[in-house]
Amino acid sequence: MKRSLRRIIAAVSAAITILICFSLTSCNDNPDNEPRLYIDDYFSWAPGNYEDTIEDAQNLPYKKLERMGYKNISQVAGTHGDYVWVKAEFTLPEELKNDDLSMVVPYLHFAEELYLNGYYIDDYGVMGEGPDSPGIQEAGYGAHLFDFPESFLNQDGVNVIHIKIFALGAASITDGVFVGKRQDCWKTSDNQTFYRTRVYVFFEGGMLICGIFFLMLYFAFKRERSYLRFAILNILSIIFFSNFFVNDVPWVGFHGGFPFVLFFKFAKCICFFALEAEFALFVLDYLHVKANLIDTIIRAATFIVNSAVVILAPDYHTLMRLTYPVLVIAAYNFISPIVITAIHCRKKSPVWKEARFLGLSLLPLLITIFIDFALKTFAMDIKHMYYSAIGWMLFIIILFIYFSVKYNGIAGRLEYLNKKLEFEIKAQTEKLVDVNKKLENDQKAAQQDMEMAAIVQKKFFHAPDHELNNWDFSVIYKPRSIVSGDLFNFYHEGPVLNGISLFDASGHGVAASLVTMLAENIIQQTYRESLESGANLADTLSVINSRFITAKEGIDNYLTGILLSTKENEDGSCLMTLSNAGHPYPLLYSAANQTVEEILPDVGSPFSGPVGLRGFDITYSQVETELHSGDIVLLYTDGLTEIANEAQQQFGLQAVIETLRNNGNKSSKEIMELLMKRVDTFCAGSPHKDDISVIILKRA
Repeated sequence: MKRSLRRIIAAVSAAITILICFSLTSCNDNPDNEPRLYIDDYFSWAPGNYEDTIEDAQNLPYKKLERMGYKNISQVAGTHGDYVWVKAEFTLPEELKNDDLSMVVPYLHFAEELYLNGYYIDDYGVMGEGPDSPGIQEAGYGAHLFDFPESFLNQDGVNVIHIKIFALGAASITDGVFVGKRQDCWKTSDNQTFYRTRVYVFFEGGMLICGIFFLMLYFAFKRERSYLRFAILNILSIIFFSNFFVNDVPWVGFHGGFPFVLFFKFAKCICFFALEAEFALFVLDYLHVKANLIDTIIRAATFIVNSAVVILAPDYHTLMRLTYPVLVIAAYNFISPIVITAIHCRKKSPVWKEARFLGLSLLPLLITIFIDFALKTFAMDIKHMYYSAIGWMLFIIILFIYFSVKYNGIAGRLEYLNKKLEFEIKAQTEKLVDVNKKLENDQKAAQQDMEMAAIVQKKFFHAPDHELNNWDFSVIYKPRSIVSGDLFNFYHEGPVLNGISLFDASGHGVAASLVTMLAENIIQQTYRESLESGANLADTLSVINSRFITAKEGIDNYLTGILLSTKENEDGSCLMTLSNAGHPYPLLYSAANQTVEEILPDVGSPFSGPVGLRGFDITYSQVETELHSGDIVLLYTDGLTEIANEAQQQFGLQAVIETLRNNGNKSSKEIMELLMKRVDTFCAGSPHKDDISVIILKRA
């Protein structure tokens, strides 16, 4: 484990080095020394309004814009959505004359449209008609590139740039604005936009891989809930990081029908709160620390309060004003797990090693958060990327490497054991040869036992050997092997049918068949008790579920199935009641309409899951239907519809429906024969991979 930590420290150091290199590279955005005209010192501003045209802007009284940088426009115009014009005048140096040029604005917020010498050039973001307009959209974090055709430029005179800015929120126009050759401007704009927006797409790809990886780990080791927590963290991060390139997301704002402000609320605000809350849960689960009640209440309250405040905020301006209060409240969900980690770093703690590793993993994130805080708050620098995003990615990568190294060590130990066991296995081979003959004899005995078990099982599950009043029935029972995991029973008093049960145990072979023997005793006893007491089928299934869970103890198998009861009506029809426990829905053939439909639960009925799943709160429902003369009910296990041919195509439900609909006027036996003949033709000799049970009831 020490070697693993050293490797992780080396990986962190390398990642931080790369981060520094990225920063240094981005500082020099003109390595080829292309001719440029920087116009930062030439900007002035004047208040405007939504209706202003370029002609209006040319007559406004402009004042010097004292500072080019983060929030400079909001300082002179406010944050609530006024319109501001900024102007810059310049003359072209000789090296830029007589050519198509471009202009790069490293960062401009919230939205703008630009004019050169009275000509409209381009716009970024969507201004709308004011801060209350539902269609507004910010220009994003990328650099703004404006192409100036040679014909629009005054080669020897003064060129005037007018920019109409929608001053909403942290409205800014930063320094570093320059006019230059097109190729130089395009390259610079692409570089700046990549590092501030599109680089996060690569982060999203990495987080997607990590999310899938940890989700797979959770399914393999479900006791480690920290794997699930970390997978959710990655998924939430993917949503949150999409804010950095929102203008490239095809279904948001002017690209699609999802309003930008609504996206901002959920993807940037609520998703951020969820990230912090999930981060706290991840730390607690990773350290196997149980949170106290007060801490749990505070964490839940901060998430709920902040989310409610954001949802109820009427517009973007309100959201910006609420930024600092909600961040202060939300900080609890980030700070509290860090404090818990620090507390458990002491050697007295039983999880001090895990806590120190987690603290090491969080170190890059904490450092980059401090860097971002210093740049954005004190230096007022918005042109650099958010380094905390890299810190978060490093946190994810460190854990990814840690678990990879950990399981690589396990694989190494297994390889060593395999080599060591190879010699032992070779030494035991001779003994196994002698034992083989005994095993063959035992196998013959086991085969005889299996055949006896199959005989006993068939005694348990069989159809009545006499006719039933008002019913024409047929049953097919085809085990995949000698014994079966399907079980069924008819409940009748002489020729009077009271009900039927059909269940399917998970798994195959001997284990499933033994489960059916256990389950059939419970089902039969419970169902007969319900017939005597008049209990409904849904409650009966609940009792069966409880008794079966108790009886099977540590056995993992479960059952899907159907309970069916019948009650004769005075007019000769029959009231049939069904309760389904996660089983394929029965089919009902209506003789009057010559249609076949699945017997589905009523809309709004509770979810009905399988029988025997420990730890799940399952509520069963029931459905009633009337059967008339000629109506048919077909019950089946999934072995019928899932049986496959050589091309791995399944027989499917539609084939069963067609057979029943086209032959509804025939007897149950004839329908069963036609159905099984169609199954055999479809399979063309392919082996059955599951048990098949089918019951056909036709109302006489």
